[in-house]
Amino acid sequence: MLLDLVIQSINLFQEDCLKLCEHHYPTVHNQGISEHHIGKAFARRMQHTLLSFDHESMIHPLDMLPLNETARHFRISSEIGTVWVISHHMVSAGKTCRKKLLVDVHHWLGEYGYAIQPNDLLIIVSDHWISRSKHSRELLHWWMGELPDEITEYSQQGITLQESDSQFASDLNINFGITPCFIKFGHPLKRSNNQQLVRKYIQLYAVMQWV
Repeated sequence: MLLDLVIQSINLFQEDCLKLCEHHYPTVHNQGISEHHIGKAFARRMQHTLLSFDHESMIHPLDMLPLNETARHFRISSEIGTVWVISHHMVSAGKTCRKKLLVDVHHWLGEYGYAIQPNDLLIIVSDHWISRSKHSRELLHWWMGELPDEITEYSQQGITLQESDSQFASDLNINFGITPCFIKFGHPLKRSNNQQLVRKYIQLYAVMQWV
């Protein structure tokens, strides 16, 4: 039940991000959406989805950062389980940036592992602006384990995707003994003149369940 609601929230989140960017990020391509904004926006979307199915919930920021930093990880608690949200902006998509994401998961487990219940879900929400660098062009394959079918559409926007020699699911399994139960990517931004997807801006989602 909770997984179904998380997946529904991910699908609806695309529209949320389009509106968020229209109001707050007219130049989103400069750096992507802030981790605080993307994490909090998804938490609110998750809360709205729960409420639409008559499940009350509460959003709490996770205490995983220094006091002077704005919260970017959240917990949405409800009677059917807790959804933990880790947001991560992939600046370069290089190995250091990918490792930092795994470190965030490690810190979350260290801080909150005792509180995780069997019905709980962890969702990672990440975004990246695809550049000409090798690591950037490999990111989608690293995350999904395969290249998308629409290779031609990417090429038409000047994007040459490449295969990665490592996989996100494999890295999770090696480090934490878990693999995603749901994984997805999306392009929430659209060109204003023809509503064509802006494929250089990508959002990545992965859902995991600890049992």
